Amino acid sequence: MKQAGLPAPKFEFTNFFTVIFRRPLIPQKTTQKTTQKTTQKTTQKILELIKKKSRITRKELAEKIGISEDGIKFNLNQLKKQNKIKRVGPDKGGYWEILK
Repeated sequence: MKQAGLPAPKFEFTNFFTVIFRRPLIPQKTTQKTTQKTTQKTTQKILELIKKKSRITRKELAEKIGISEDGIKFNLNQLKKQNKIKRVGPDKGGYWEILK
C-alpha cells in the first residue's frame, strides 16, 4: 500500500474480521473543473447537432453524443434556461431553434 501511495488499511475485529481499504481523496477543484469542461463540451456538441438537423430527437442526440437521454434532457433544459435554444411546436413534429 505504501508503494502505491495509498493509506494503510484499517482492521476491525468484532464477530467478523473486516479490512477497510480507503481511497485517496480527489481534490474538489479538479472534479468541479472536469465536470464543467465536460458539460461545456456536451452542450457544444448538442448545439452543433441541432444546427445540422433542427428536428433531431433526444434519442438521436443521446446516441450521437454517447450519454443517456436523461443527460440530454438536463443539458437541453440548461440551454433553454440560458436562452440559447427554444423548442418550436409540439414534442412530436416540432423542432429546435438556436437563439444566439
